[in-house]
Amino acid sequence: MRVAVQLLPPVPEDGTAAEGWREIPIPLADSGKFLWSAAARWRCRGVELALRVVAAEPLGLPEAEATEPVVGAIARLLQAVSGQGALVILENPATALGPERILFAEGVRLFGIATEADMACWDGMIGTGQPVYGVRGTTTLELDRIHPATAISALAYGLFTSDEGLTLDGLHEDRAGVAYVAPRATSAEVVIRGGFTAGTLTGAAGATVAWKDRGNEVVVRLAISDDAGNRCFTQPRFVVPR
Repeated sequence: MRVAVQLLPPVPEDGTAAEGWREIPIPLADSGKFLWSAAARWRCRGVELALRVVAAEPLGLPEAEATEPVVGAIARLLQAVSGQGALVILENPATALGPERILFAEGVRLFGIATEADMACWDGMIGTGQPVYGVRGTTTLELDRIHPATAISALAYGLFTSDEGLTLDGLHEDRAGVAYVAPRATSAEVVIRGGFTAGTLTGAAGATVAWKDRGNEVVVRLAISDDAGNRCFTQPRFVVPR
């Protein structure tokens, strides 16, 4: 089943210090169940580091240290949540690290994608084979049942799409390629290693639109859009060389 969630809701202003963690429950549709999340904006040697943590249960999280570099802060947070079934979201990869230093975010599973520079950071990371998934718009999870633990698992393994006005009717991925069905006529850019476009697919409403791997892509993701400019982004698939 597909479950739509807002993984990056606005952070409420509650009087907490800017660097402090703010807890934000994330509803799983209308099931009455929630993901636990907390957001913070740290200043690390003058650089803004926007972080979120999502988990099935509440966690204790470390506080900011102003003299700490961004790389050290990320590593410390990852260590703090290790083994607790939690995921760290780096909301501002381009501002915090930039494409040249983004590999220092190894271990972060989710990137917020708000700008083309964030997208370049994401493409740089996944081009090295790092399993990092992009979050923007509405996150549509593929779940076998609605439960916080299954939602965390889907996020950890990229079993979701990021939707901006366009939600797919179906998505199928296997070792040979990827195929989707959309409710409207669409075109899709096939994005491979380095953010390069390997091809463009088109399809009518309800038609199956498919890409067969060539074996040299390293990674494949789809950027799908309709005529009105609504978009849907699939998560990266890592391609076995042939």
